[in-house]
Amino acid sequence: MALFAYYEALARRKVRGAAYSLTGVLFLLVGVGFLAAALWMVLAELRDAQFAALVMGFGFVAIGLIVMGIGKLISRLRVRHVPPLQGAATRAPLIQLVEGFLVGVDAGRRSRGPRRD
Repeated sequence: MALFAYYEALARRKVRGAAYSLTGVLFLLVGVGFLAAALWMVLAELRDAQFAALVMGFGFVAIGLIVMGIGKLISRLRVRHVPPLQGAATRAPLIQLVEGFLVGVDAGRRSRGPRRD
């Protein structure tokens, strides 16, 4: 059972890293689009609104590279192996819930003291 949990955690980590990388790629594509449009505008008329487009394009590229770097770091983190718990933790959660409820009811009855009829 613990082996499956390890590989499940490993797969989740890889998927999360891939999601960050995909987000980074999307920002890079948007940034490249802005840069291409801005470069054309700058070459057409040197300075003005084109400067804003250049800054936006470089900003998107920088964000994309940062997010891709975070994705790479997350996917490289090691997954800790947690040994399975022995005893009650291996039972079904519903059984544990019912058992806990019954233990609580019993403790409540015992704390009341002897009955006075």
